[in-house]
Amino acid sequence: MGRRRDAAAAVGGGPRRRARVHPPARRADRPWSLAAQHDRCRPGMIATVWIWAFLVVYTVGMIGLGLWTRRWIDDDEDFMVAGRGLSWPLQGIGMTAIIVAGTTGATVGAIGYASGYVAHWWITGWILAVLLGAFTIGPFARRTGGVTLTEWFEANFDKRVRVVAGIALAMGLLFSPLANILGGGLILSGLMGISPESAVLILGVSGVVYLYLGGMWATVFSDIAQFALFAVALLGGTLWLVLRDGGIGMLSANLPPDFFNPLPHGRFAGIDWTAGSAFGLFFLMLCLTFGGTYWHRGAAARSPREATKGWLLGVALALPFAIIMPLSGMYVRATGVSLDDPQQAFGVFIAELPPVAAGAMFAGIVAATMSTVEVGVVAGVSVLFRDVVERGSGRRFGAEQSVRWIRWLTVVYGVVAIFGGILLNRVSPGVGALVGIAFLSAFSAALLPSVFATMLGRRFCGKEASLLSIVAATLYTVYSLVSGTYAEVHPMFVAALIATGVYVVVMVVVRVTGPWWGRGAHARRTTSAHP
Repeated sequence: MGRRRDAAAAVGGGPRRRARVHPPARRADRPWSLAAQHDRCRPGMIATVWIWAFLVVYTVGMIGLGLWTRRWIDDDEDFMVAGRGLSWPLQGIGMTAIIVAGTTGATVGAIGYASGYVAHWWITGWILAVLLGAFTIGPFARRTGGVTLTEWFEANFDKRVRVVAGIALAMGLLFSPLANILGGGLILSGLMGISPESAVLILGVSGVVYLYLGGMWATVFSDIAQFALFAVALLGGTLWLVLRDGGIGMLSANLPPDFFNPLPHGRFAGIDWTAGSAFGLFFLMLCLTFGGTYWHRGAAARSPREATKGWLLGVALALPFAIIMPLSGMYVRATGVSLDDPQQAFGVFIAELPPVAAGAMFAGIVAATMSTVEVGVVAGVSVLFRDVVERGSGRRFGAEQSVRWIRWLTVVYGVVAIFGGILLNRVSPGVGALVGIAFLSAFSAALLPSVFATMLGRRFCGKEASLLSIVAATLYTVYSLVSGTYAEVHPMFVAALIATGVYVVVMVVVRVTGPWWGRGAHARRTTSAHP
């Protein structure tokens, strides 16, 4: 797919590592060791049993959860926004579950392995974007009463904008489960030594099954399980492992000095093309926050105030992860492990934990991956059903028929995401999950000018400007994907510039010419025909 840049090559091009001064001690009671496994690390028999046991228990539990929450699904709004009944604590845990996901584990581990502590900007950028969204788009989504962002577009623009924006957003949201299933699969692959394809299938199928059953309610309760497992296992396990093997002293003795600089300092090795700067990561998260990906989270709150409180709680809960998660990739690099794919660093790191902790953290990774996959699938299916199927056809389905439609769309959407993740990993090895997030943000960026216009007020809204800006930016994003130019130019930045430029220019032209279609255009033609 065009000219791809290999992340592994960028990793190898960094400064030479100094000789190890304080290597991690080999202990007889440790079931396996990174150093003893050369390039790949595989757990011992006891650890393998624990890891698979956690996976089976978690999967069965989540399917049971889907069956339990299925009785609460009476119509499409119950499936898509949990009947607008989420309290602010559930909102907060759910928001944190979005960022602490398979893609985050793979990405933060990869950046930490390649570039050091600057990896925290992946989560810090999200924190800043959601902090801004807590006072703007989160409560705004609840006040509008729209289940999807594009419903709100129709109220401010027209039906054409809603349908076109729905198609663009559904295409973009497909990359959310795609990237997160792939990210979680790469962690599982690095941990267990199985193929990425097998790992993606394991994670993807289990998630689609219980999401088919429980919708947004299943997502909410899986978020709680994910947060509890991942928080205890990740934060506790990371600190224990790093401190056990010499702490920061061991890391500093075996890593380049600039690996400990938390401030923005140039481009990140390994993902230098994909928003490879602190501002780039912030803008990427801003696109996701305001571009429709998190809309239904705000819309599911009990009130606008509950949405604000929940998003602020999510910010607070994410802070410890931003501080501690980069150490995982740094630890793997400091122990001398050589990885062809830096995205497997987090899985290799998990393999150094004691068996029970490794199993718990792995279950947390699976839960984190599934909770974020659910966000993309529920949001994407909501847009497809309400904005493309229903609104595009002009039909209004009954409650039972709506739920049936949505469940089957969930299966189709999930299956496409699973096989899309496998394909993307083969086409862009080493950066597949990051490519998925890049296109999610690019499709979201196409909608940004229209979103901000509706938030500023009617006088800034123009159906012609919105429609053409979304079409232009979406066409470029599709071209970037098909041609492979994304490997050199991040599609998000170009899509945002195109959408903004087209929106502003068309708004100025329409102010001069008058509306191009609709009632305003008809009145203008009638007046000119009968002076």
